[in-house]
Amino acid sequence: MILRRTTAIFGFVLTLMTATGLPQAGPQGGMNRAFWQDGEHKNRQSSQQIPSQARPRMPLPPDAQNPRAAKTSVQIASGTASLTPQQTNMLGPDGWRLKIAAAAVTNTDMVLLGDIAAPLGAVAPEVWNTIRMAELWPAPPEEGKPLQVNRSRLSQALRQTLGDETAGRCLLPTSLVIQRGGVVFRQDDLRAYVVKSLTPQLAAMPGEAELHDFRLPEYIFLSHGGQRVQLEPGKLAPGRITLRFAVQEADGSTLRRVAGMANLLLWITAPTAAAPLNKGESLGPQGITFMRVNAAQLRDLPWDGHGGPWRLARTVAAGEPILQSDLVSELMVRRGDVLNVIFSRGNVHMSARGEALADGEPGATIAVRNLQTKKQIYGVVKDSGTVEIH
Repeated sequence: MILRRTTAIFGFVLTLMTATGLPQAGPQGGMNRAFWQDGEHKNRQSSQQIPSQARPRMPLPPDAQNPRAAKTSVQIASGTASLTPQQTNMLGPDGWRLKIAAAAVTNTDMVLLGDIAAPLGAVAPEVWNTIRMAELWPAPPEEGKPLQVNRSRLSQALRQTLGDETAGRCLLPTSLVIQRGGVVFRQDDLRAYVVKSLTPQLAAMPGEAELHDFRLPEYIFLSHGGQRVQLEPGKLAPGRITLRFAVQEADGSTLRRVAGMANLLLWITAPTAAAPLNKGESLGPQGITFMRVNAAQLRDLPWDGHGGPWRLARTVAAGEPILQSDLVSELMVRRGDVLNVIFSRGNVHMSARGEALADGEPGATIAVRNLQTKKQIYGVVKDSGTVEIH
């Protein structure tokens, strides 16, 4: 492992600029801004792209406003940086790697390895304490403006500074976006914030709610610690949900909005057909069982198991959830049914036979043709065989 001097670093940067046709840095030694690219444009959306929300917003917890670098430092000190199974296999029994972040913040004039990297595996503390202070290149010239280094230049800078052996241990992102000063929230921060913010609403839902398959911005940068990120309220329903993050200034004004998505699973216990149920068949206890189902896959509200007596409005396969729209009341009158028509007014009570001219559940008013006089009248359905005229 070889740590080269800062002068070699500046020489490397100048070599990169000359090779790519970029003008050299000024006499103060800072990297010319033409070296950098605006790295946050793909994570920005204008207020026209995401409608403004007038409802109150859920604030990011105060402890989440701490600089992301502090969290990284804790991970480094405790050795708790997470490993994927693939990375574990790469390390070997005594190996270690350095995971380079896709987004980072530096608070010094030079970008240090410790600003952008976290160790994976059993790296010796004295080794890490030495290499994490390695100066890689000058920090971005403007504070609060995230700028980008592509993978190729990042790899060359690491090899120039650390040497091939140590640089070969680095796991590189597609590109690195870094900012001088301010705060950066990465995907894992945003995911934890979403889960914490939505937990009360999820707990109030029936059944078991679960968020997964997050599609979040890789990062959100804040120019200074006075700014904040807030999750704007939205509709929560089983299936894909839209998440909107608002970046706000200290005075509460919204600077920009960034969108994300997640999938909401809602597991409920619903009545299902114990055996195939045919259309028109009466629904009895023997035909029902209960199963755990994903509410997102239901096209209508499930039957709550109450009411009745019921019969099936459609054929339901065995194991298929029984929905409210699948059932009609056994007391329902069907068009063409011959009914007992009761006329009641004061002390006058009469009855006649009539034909239903429309379907109707108990309490509904339907047209009925008097089979004796052939006149059309209207009555209220009492049950499957009776209509009452008031």
